[in-house]
Amino acid sequence: MDFGVIIALTMALLGLAVALWRGQRRAMAVQRAALAERDAVLAALMDQTDDRRFILRLGDPRQDGPGSVILHRANAAALALWGVSAQAAEGRRLEAVLPPPLVARMTADLQSALDAGVPTRFEDTTVNQGVTRRWEVWQTPMRDAAGAVTMVAVLARDITDRHDASLAVRAGEQRFRALVDSVTDMVGRLDLTGARLACSERAGDCLGWIPTDLIGQPWTERAHPDDAAALTATLAALSPRAPAATVTYRLRHSEGRWVWIEADLRLVLDDWGAPKECLIVERDITARKVLEAELFDARQAADAASRSKSAFLASLSHELRTPMNAVIGFADLIARESEGPIANPFYREFAHNIRDSGQHLLELINEILDNVRAEAGELVLDDETVDLDRVVSTTVRLLTQRAGRAGVQIVAAVDPQARYLRGDEKRVRQILMNLLSSAMKFTPTGGRIDVGTALDADGGLRLTVRDNGTGAQEWDSGRVVQAFARYDEDAPASGARGGSGLPLTRRLMELHGGSLTLANAPGHGTEAVARFGPERVADEAGRTVAPPPSSRVSLSILMVEDDPTIRDSGVALLRGWGHRVVAASNANEALMILRGATPLDVLFSDIVMPPGMNGAELVREARRLRPTLAVLLASGFAAHAVIADDATQAGYEVIAKPYDPAELQGRLAHFRPLDAAGPSRLPAPNPAIPLPPAPPPRSAFGPRPATLAASNAPDAPLPDGLRVLVAEDVAMNRLLVVTLLTQAGHQVVEVEDGAAAVAAIRQQGFDLVLMDVNMPVMDGLAATQAIRGLDSPASWTPVIALTANTFPEDVARCHAAGMDGYVAKPIDRAVLWAEMARCLSRPAAHSNGPAISRAL
Repeated sequence: MDFGVIIALTMALLGLAVALWRGQRRAMAVQRAALAERDAVLAALMDQTDDRRFILRLGDPRQDGPGSVILHRANAAALALWGVSAQAAEGRRLEAVLPPPLVARMTADLQSALDAGVPTRFEDTTVNQGVTRRWEVWQTPMRDAAGAVTMVAVLARDITDRHDASLAVRAGEQRFRALVDSVTDMVGRLDLTGARLACSERAGDCLGWIPTDLIGQPWTERAHPDDAAALTATLAALSPRAPAATVTYRLRHSEGRWVWIEADLRLVLDDWGAPKECLIVERDITARKVLEAELFDARQAADAASRSKSAFLASLSHELRTPMNAVIGFADLIARESEGPIANPFYREFAHNIRDSGQHLLELINEILDNVRAEAGELVLDDETVDLDRVVSTTVRLLTQRAGRAGVQIVAAVDPQARYLRGDEKRVRQILMNLLSSAMKFTPTGGRIDVGTALDADGGLRLTVRDNGTGAQEWDSGRVVQAFARYDEDAPASGARGGSGLPLTRRLMELHGGSLTLANAPGHGTEAVARFGPERVADEAGRTVAPPPSSRVSLSILMVEDDPTIRDSGVALLRGWGHRVVAASNANEALMILRGATPLDVLFSDIVMPPGMNGAELVREARRLRPTLAVLLASGFAAHAVIADDATQAGYEVIAKPYDPAELQGRLAHFRPLDAAGPSRLPAPNPAIPLPPAPPPRSAFGPRPATLAASNAPDAPLPDGLRVLVAEDVAMNRLLVVTLLTQAGHQVVEVEDGAAAVAAIRQQGFDLVLMDVNMPVMDGLAATQAIRGLDSPASWTPVIALTANTFPEDVARCHAAGMDGYVAKPIDRAVLWAEMARCLSRPAAHSNGPAISRAL
């Protein structure tokens, strides 16, 4: 072969080899790039999660040793958990990277995956530095081309939070189930069509059905046919705007009888606000319905009996009045000797007695009939202008002859500013006649009865009848105003009053929107006060006179009372005084109002109400929702004493039920609307004159024994020779205080009422005033306010209250009136000295300042 050809073939072969080499190199470069890209994707997939991902490779026994396990790859989360870097860990045996206990556990888990030959899942727990974590572990075997397992991919996910949440959900479900099973009501769920989705075990106790008998069935399936339509309409009316409703219906018991059910429904909304299902709480009220029916029947029977009694008494009155007319008329003729003189003067006296007794019996018959008419609601008032000056003078003139024979003086004084009323003049005259007649019966010869009118601070009008009779040793004004009741049957001469006059007077006052109160002091007579509201006060032309704006405040009141009769009458009374009232029958209704936007100034609540939340608990929740809300609680029974005590200890005012209208109005006068006076319930004291600290808290049912411990304390140091003014209307109490002060070396001036105290302090200076609270003419509170209003240094004379009124609201009234101290009766000498020393030790710089009234 030609040598040149050989060379050419050789060069061609070399070129082909070079081309093949270059192609193979380019293919390897592409393969390496693909491997690098796949490696980057794998790394990204492994590192993009918080799960711990790593790959374990089974080692070569010849190179790595028998049973060796190599950490082939690990993501950032796993490396961070182990506290190593990829360079220091990947490609090395596990025991060179991880602690021995962890290596042993991972090796055992790896062996289980190798034995299974398929992906496995299990949960594991680790404890690191006292912190326990729970893990969900997945192990996936990886095989080579021959099918042998060479590597295992491991994913470890931290499920601690999920595990804890699952435990909390299970615990919550257990508590919910225990709560549902513990209540006496049936608790369940309805879908939007009314089918029962769930029902508690109480269905067996209430209806005799087991829950599985009811689940999946329509809510109305066992309902009374007359109630089914109402149930469907109630469910259909639920909406996101009105998500709750209450309905009463009848369900058939498994025994075939009907059971009365009261159900509360509430719509459940999903995350988008769309209706999802309905929660239902059903309770058996059959007993309540039976009681309501019995009460209705009893009321019908009582009404029928009342009508029968009214008809009988009206007939009896007519039959009695006819012969009484002759008895009184002929007796009067004989007494006046109209047909000629009577020879024996005793017969004239007998005639006077017959006439007066007959007249008294006729008045009694009239009062009986009026009482019956008032009870039946048939007593209607005329609305006219009443001139009290004319009414008083006419009534006194009618009784002058009787008073003269009894040796009793009647003195009348009508305040020109308290002269006119809007009312029924005949009934007002009857009110005054009854009060005067009652006073005359128990006023001894030589006694005196005072009649007067005056305006209250809130614009109301008081018609007062005060006698200086013996007074009762014990007193129960509530029993006295009951028809035909006597307080002391064995000792009528002691001052007990009864019959039908005072009860009728009370009813007539209630018809006028007013009240009748009686105050009794043994040995000092009785004071009867007929109080008319500000809306009744008028001028000469009969126009209603509005009270001063500062004394007639309109409040927004939430009244919570479960008794409908008390609630309705209370709402009417409060609205009659010009207040805005929202009513609720239980704590649940009250809380819905409190959570709403209705403006409120005062929460006026009963102590005990269904369905179990008492007044004090309601107030605590109300104060959480509305921190500035004023509170007044009503306690009706002695069984409420513990709750009432807790309420007063918490600073809430408590009023006894049935509450007297005058007392209730006085309590409300302490409160101020938020938009007018801020959240305060009492006028704020002048910051330059700090009020003394309040006495220790007392129970609403009397002082606590702890408050009496001061009697054993040593006497507080007092300056010698103090000039002390003592104002006390009860002679024995006054004598006690004067004796104590005189024995201590002090100079004492004593007076019997608040007006005399004000007059005395105008005339001469005193270092201290000891002021009784309840006194005639002017009480201690009004007298203190008058002293504080003096335009002289005497206005800052320390005043200490001496009173048997020991309730917290009484103490608050004393401080609000301007009193500096407070000593409860019976008086403890050590407590009195300590309080006097405390009041006298206050800074005297204010004594030269201007007089500032601390009146309510």
